[in-house]
Formats: sequence, structure tokens, C-alpha cells
Amino acid sequence: MVVLGVGLRASAKRPSTVVALNQDSSIFSMEPFGGDDELAEFAQNQKPVLISIGAPLGLPLGLDCLESTCSCDFSVAQRKGRLLELELSRMGISCFFTNKGSIIRSLIYRGIALSQRLRGMGFEVVESYPHATKMILFGDKVPPKNSAASLAFLKERLSPLISGLDGHTNGMDRHSCDAVLNAYTGLLHTQDGTDVLGDEEEGTLVLPKLPR
Repeated sequence: MVVLGVGLRASAKRPSTVVALNQDSSIFSMEPFGGDDELAEFAQNQKPVLISIGAPLGLPLGLDCLESTCSCDFSVAQRKGRLLELELSRMGISCFFTNKGSIIRSLIYRGIALSQRLRGMGFEVVESYPHATKMILFGDKVPPKNSAASLAFLKERLSPLISGLDGHTNGMDRHSCDAVLNAYTGLLHTQDGTDVLGDEEEGTLVLPKLPR
């Protein structure tokens, strides 16, 4: 059984990362990729049971796009994002809201198109959020994500969770750490180890099981 985790960048001009885990939480591949064709080919070769992508994979109800020139609007008045994002906010987990003012619009469009393509190929695709995953797994003491301390922190805490990761840590940056977090979240999802935010019509987010 193979699970893929994708750390997706907004543009194919900068390398994204895909990580492959087996059912024993052992990593056997960590690969950079540019365009979506490369990821689709990798998935076709690996035949994963699930692909976990760390990017928004849907639009709020009522929105057809994120263009300010379009008249489409939220189905629910006064909403500023998807239900799952509002739920994250109530949990104290910061996120970018999916709306027409979003600064990650390019990433959202790419994530939606990529997920539709992979689902069309027959793969199960879920949305994950590496920042939320690391907050749940490691607490709220994670250093700022762009700091050297954050990278060292993540490598140290991910290594016990992912067998074989030590062989990859020297070349890992924060984007490849995100891909590992997404793959691990996907693996947990196949093992009934996740909670789900949002709703099916608008889109859902999988997270490691929350403390009860």
C-alpha cells in the first residue's frame, strides 16, 4: 500500500515535492517535481491508495472563481472562506481564507485543477494542511516556519514517525517537510486516525485525530 503526500508550490517554475510512504510509515521516495504532468506520471507509476495534497482543493459555496471582476458570491452571507477554514480559526489554527482577496489564489487554482485531474485518473485525493498537522502533533511551540530552528525542529520530530527519513534529512527544506507531513496525515487517514473538518459539498480537510 502506497500513500503520497504532496507539498505543492503555487507555480511549476519552483519545484514542489512528493513523498511516498508505505503502510508501515516507511518512506521509500522523496522526489521534486515541476509541472503537474510529472506528478501525474509519478502517481500512475506508484498507484497510491490515497494522495494527500497540502493546498486548498475547492472553492466556497457560491463562488465559481476568485476573480474580483466576477459577480459570483458566497452562498452564505458574511462568510469569508470555506467552512473548514472557519473551523480551523475557531480552533486557534491560523490559515489563509479562500476568497477573492486571497494572496494564495494561484496555489488554490493549481490545487483544484490538480486534484480534479488526479481524481479523474481514479485516485482518492484528500486535502491536508501541514501547519495544522504539526500543531496537532507537536503542539504550539513550533518555531516560525521560515526559520532555521523550524526546519531542525521538524526534522527531529518527524524522524521517529517516519522510518528511513534520516537518509533524506540533509537535503530537506520546509517544503519537503510539508510533503512528509501531508503524507503522514494521508497515512493516518487510511488507518482511521484522522478527523475531518468542513462539509462534503464544499470540501473537507483531514487532520490527525484531535485531543478528546
